[in-house]
Amino acid sequence: MKKEAPSSPAAWKGRLKKETLSARRIVILAAGNLTKGDDAAGIQCAQKLKKLMGGKARSRLKILLGHDTPENTTGEIRKFHPDLVLILDAARGGYKPGTVFIVEKSEIEDDSVSTHTISLALLVAYLEETIGCKVMVLGIQPLNLGLGENVSLPVKTNAERLAAFLANVFVDWRS
Repeated sequence: MKKEAPSSPAAWKGRLKKETLSARRIVILAAGNLTKGDDAAGIQCAQKLKKLMGGKARSRLKILLGHDTPENTTGEIRKFHPDLVLILDAARGGYKPGTVFIVEKSEIEDDSVSTHTISLALLVAYLEETIGCKVMVLGIQPLNLGLGENVSLPVKTNAERLAAFLANVFVDWRS
């Protein structure tokens, strides 16, 4: 049986909104592999967010597509000097497919939530220690990660909803 999200949608949304509204500069770093079904969730979310933002808040917001090698973006992140890096990725948390949740550092450390071979724990620690920014990981529970599979409907739907939520947060953030 799938467990429910650790907190209500309003609770994780509130926590995320609080973190973003208190930051001066934010990097959205999307990780994922477009050829492995729901592993594309973070990339699709970031692409949708780029369209919704239409270049607004450019001086305070940078959206990067790290694909399956998000560590390759660390130089660009460093040059931007963010207060917050928000990593968007498919993550296994034992929830219903499509569930969006904040991946806690303790969950990242056991390395069981990542769908990639690169350790997100190492990337998070590196960014926090070398840039001095806060890092949050937003996971979207995958249904399928098979090579050549399409993104499942619950993951696609919630990735788009997450992009719309973030765009609305950044509307408030810019004012």
